[in-house]
Amino acid sequence: MKKITIKKSNFFVVILLLFALSALRVSAQKFTTQKPKNEFSIYGAGGFAAFCFTPSIKNASSVGYGGDAGIGFTEFINSNWGIHFGVGIGFFNVKNSVKSFDEFVTPNQLDCENYRYDLHTILNNYKETHKAFFLSIPLMLQFQTNKNQYRGTKPSYYAMAGAKAQFLLDYNYTSELASLNNAAYYPDFDNWITSLPMLGIGAFDGNSAAGKLDFSIFAMLAFETGAKWNIGKNTSLYTGVYFDYGLHDPAQKIREPYQNCTSPEQLEELALLAFTDRINLTTVGVKLRLAFWKTRTKGLGCRNRN
Repeated sequence: MKKITIKKSNFFVVILLLFALSALRVSAQKFTTQKPKNEFSIYGAGGFAAFCFTPSIKNASSVGYGGDAGIGFTEFINSNWGIHFGVGIGFFNVKNSVKSFDEFVTPNQLDCENYRYDLHTILNNYKETHKAFFLSIPLMLQFQTNKNQYRGTKPSYYAMAGAKAQFLLDYNYTSELASLNNAAYYPDFDNWITSLPMLGIGAFDGNSAAGKLDFSIFAMLAFETGAKWNIGKNTSLYTGVYFDYGLHDPAQKIREPYQNCTSPEQLEELALLAFTDRINLTTVGVKLRLAFWKTRTKGLGCRNRN
């Protein structure tokens, strides 16, 4: 099994956020009159997961589900802005399918009598599943409105943006192809042959296979927005929706072009097929975060009493 490696460019957003964190901490010195409340939190999230194909292809679909849970900490530099980071455990289970690939041609083949022909191939009902467990480390910039932050029954509102590093602890996949159809066209004779099994011409049953990826790191852009409710003394509940977008396909390095599948023998060890240029995991769902906070105290000095 080939080892998955991650391009350094996938962590560009994380590096920018680390730089932003340093800059914001320096600028926080300007807010001497503010007393923001840092938060420790626990969260759970779940929803829809799918792979986005670029460019899109006809007769293709992707559907699945996923979620994660963990703990976090938000350090506020003033009453509106803060940096959130944490750690969690998550999973996704997604199934991709392509009903039929476009017919492709392998030219200039020779039969047993050295006659030249072009091989026309159609692959039918390709399916693949991806099941993964991962360790998630988010780093995000949070904005929240001033209204009703720490008192009252009406909510304040928040938005978050940043990146997540997903450490893929366990990643299993399966691939399945229902059938392969070959036809030979002889340009010198302007003639077709549609059934000649000894030459790999005709309709053939497909195959299936399963595999596992090595440990790797998977980067995602992350967005979240919703409402923040006060539910008790020093306790808030975040209710929101999230959208995460993967920067690459975790299985990209082991995919093989579907044009390589031109004979029953090549299907004996069926690999994941590369059927489009980019495959990006996307997730969207609902997230609940229970936050506990206390007032940050600052040394204001002592006044002498007369």
